Amino acid sequence: MSSAPLPDPTMLTSPDGMQIACRYLSGTGNLIIGLHGFTGDGSTMAPLIEAVRDGRPAILVDLIGHGASQSPEHLEHYGMASVVDQVLSVIGPHEPGTVHLVGYSLGGRVALSMAARAPWYFASVTLLSATAGLAEPAERSERHDADLAQADQLEAIGVDAFIDQWLDLDLFRPYVQRLSANDLERTKAQRCSSTAIGLANSLRGTGTGAMPPLWAVLASVRSPLLAIAGALDEKYAALATRMADLANSGRAEIIEGAGHVVHIENLVEVASIVRSHLTECESDEDHSR
Repeated sequence: MSSAPLPDPTMLTSPDGMQIACRYLSGTGNLIIGLHGFTGDGSTMAPLIEAVRDGRPAILVDLIGHGASQSPEHLEHYGMASVVDQVLSVIGPHEPGTVHLVGYSLGGRVALSMAARAPWYFASVTLLSATAGLAEPAERSERHDADLAQADQLEAIGVDAFIDQWLDLDLFRPYVQRLSANDLERTKAQRCSSTAIGLANSLRGTGTGAMPPLWAVLASVRSPLLAIAGALDEKYAALATRMADLANSGRAEIIEGAGHVVHIENLVEVASIVRSHLTECESDEDHSR
């Protein structure tokens, strides 16, 4: 894995006029797109992407409302369809089968939504601690109400206090317990670099409760799907297995001793699995030509 500093973000204008920040990692071969989780930014995907890309080019995207990307007040820019359009626009035109998607949590839901939009287009889809949404309308409505309440609280207490509460959730305990004091301060600083309106509107527009569920369309996604989750994160481990079972070409990998931030908690094992997956997908594509 390269220890070179990340390039500064490049700002691109999406079709809806939003400024989306991207970090470009040069290379040759198929392109990898790294999509981060809620309160993260493109840099948080760098350790995994650097460990798996083997000289391939990559783009680390700051999703709208996060990092250096724009944080507009209007919710229309945060809907999943808009976010998919924004990411597709920064990727630009590529031949089918030459782009790999790797997304964590929120980024995994965006990646899966992109694959559902273009079922034959992507070389592979790797989901880390992600879900295909909530299929039951009542459950989805309840979750959306909870997301809206959390967004309101975020704006009321400010980003710093919200991040302290966010990282104190049981979901992140295995991750936080592994961090040194310096690493914890660094991750807090990164997460606090986003604006309150950006994070709040991300919850409102792209939260799990607002996301159109994708369970019914998983079988139509032709891109090979790899779903990874930590064994300590029982809910998402079950979701990973279920998504893999329903996908046209899917498999799940459950990482023992890891929780929700699985790609940081056990980078070595996750990177090994993802690296092999990318290589196998490219080999299968070559053989099909």
